[in-house]
Amino acid sequence: MTIRRIDRLCQLLNQQLLDGDLKPGDKLPSERQLALRFETSRPLVREALQQLKGLGIIESRQGGGTYVCQNYAEPAGSPLSSLLGQRQDPVRLNAELLEYRITIEARCAALAAERATVDDLQRLDLAYQHLRKAHQQRDLDAEAQADARFHLAIAAASHNRVFLQTLQGLFGLLKNNVITNIGGLSSHPDIRARLMGQHARLFEAIYQRKPEAAQAAIEEHLTYVSEFSDQLNRERQRLRGSG
Repeated sequence: MTIRRIDRLCQLLNQQLLDGDLKPGDKLPSERQLALRFETSRPLVREALQQLKGLGIIESRQGGGTYVCQNYAEPAGSPLSSLLGQRQDPVRLNAELLEYRITIEARCAALAAERATVDDLQRLDLAYQHLRKAHQQRDLDAEAQADARFHLAIAAASHNRVFLQTLQGLFGLLKNNVITNIGGLSSHPDIRARLMGQHARLFEAIYQRKPEAAQAAIEEHLTYVSEFSDQLNRERQRLRGSG
């Protein structure tokens, strides 16, 4: 029970990072304040903080206090960071990243449907509603951010910290650019509507605790994103050639 409560605290603290309540470089509240906020004991808070330190999410500094690491979601020297720092064919890199996402996020979605707590489902619902609102308002920047947060909420609900940390790093490094492809959708309202429908099916499958349906929904979604990206790139190449 204690281990579960520690994991739960880690998840709650991590969620503040996902929601933007805590940002790289921010100082965390004291152990006492965190214990009061989450209605738990200071020893449990201390243990949860130690776990987050071990994951490289937070750090203690001279002079006192615990801070979100400056390089949170952008691990220095990571293989992915090195890869993105090289000269890359953006079309090929985008395709490879989407292949990776399909593999990882399919498992995340299935696990989320199996393991999500009531709180997880509430956060997922909130992330989905933000995505819907941004979509309805045609705010592409907000939609890109909401899209990433929705997918990260699913990863958090999988209760697999490795999956969550990996995807946080991925989204943080790419700044929701080649990963979400939202920027290329502004002139394709029918495509955006179709993607929103796919998000809706994914949300419902997790909410109704249907692992196979959740996995199928995210595979369909990301495969479609990949196919659309290929189509968009071909159109751009054709326009360049005709110019």
